[in-house]
Amino acid sequence: MNNVVTQKEFYEAIQKVTKETNDLTIAMTETKTLIRDYNGLRQVINDVDDRVQRLEDHTTNKKAYREYIGWIVGLTATILAIISNLG
Repeated sequence: MNNVVTQKEFYEAIQKVTKETNDLTIAMTETKTLIRDYNGLRQVINDVDDRVQRLEDHTTNKKAYREYIGWIVGLTATILAIISNLG
């Protein structure tokens, strides 16, 4: 068994490790960029979701307001009809 490593083999091994480290650094940088972009997109989606929720709440409140007006007009008409029949 020959456990002796030549300088050439050692140099090639170091070069391989260096290349793999560089490749890993590039991949990590790309992943960091993708995560940053995802987080920015997620924030935009949350902002839009909040705006849609406020618009839906506003529309619901407007419908409730119109319903109350209908009840008030109906109640007023009923009271006026009762008063006109009594008088």
